[in-house]
Amino acid sequence: MNSQAVPPIAEEDLVRYVDNELSAERRREVEAYLKENPEAAACVEADRQIAVSLRTAYSRVKAEPPSLDAPSRGRWLPRTGIAASIAAALLVGVFAGWSMKPDAGQPGQQPFLTDALTAHRTFTVEVAHPVEVAASDQRHLATWLGNRLNHPLRIPDLRVAGLTLMGGRLLPSGIDPAAQLMYDDENGKRVTVYLRRGVDGEPKFQFVKSGTEQAFFWSDTEFTYAVTGDMPRPELLNLAHLIQTQFDPLQQSN
Repeated sequence: MNSQAVPPIAEEDLVRYVDNELSAERRREVEAYLKENPEAAACVEADRQIAVSLRTAYSRVKAEPPSLDAPSRGRWLPRTGIAASIAAALLVGVFAGWSMKPDAGQPGQQPFLTDALTAHRTFTVEVAHPVEVAASDQRHLATWLGNRLNHPLRIPDLRVAGLTLMGGRLLPSGIDPAAQLMYDDENGKRVTVYLRRGVDGEPKFQFVKSGTEQAFFWSDTEFTYAVTGDMPRPELLNLAHLIQTQFDPLQQSN
């Protein structure tokens, strides 16, 4: 086979290789590329391990969702096989980080980002009232926010990332209201998910940094989202993909 005729190996090829989505011929071409590129091979192997770790984490949790009448700081997704889809999403996030621009936007250029970052700074420092409705009343929180946003809302479960739901609140945001969900880890570090109806940006993930906070934001057919936190950028990107997977309109309908 003439090596000059082989199309260049792109990031998409590596992602699809990990996900076993390549044709047999393209798979052989990627494997030949990996043999000649140890750095890329190491990245692929690391991403395989991420997938294994995520599947292991999900296997330790019961498939059934907890009772909505019982106090809970999270809600497990009531579908088997979700570990595989989330693992795939995170793998895409890892590879996407190789080429993403350092600063895809500035807060002052987009009102949505300004609102999201302002809400994050305002409420993550609150001690007595960080949220309006606590996670212990999660069913009411989801119903209330969904009604006010005029669309059913699934509250993401981020426990696999070490984050538990604290609760959420409704916020004013231009013409339409916005919702903020707040999570924290075992050390008390807080992360917020801010969303409102409408498409305010591109579907792909975009990045912005302001002060100590970093945020990824994106849109789908129903909402525009921002996840904000003081954490390493790759870790925040993986978290954004985890959230995106659970907000996927196709999964919402299942």
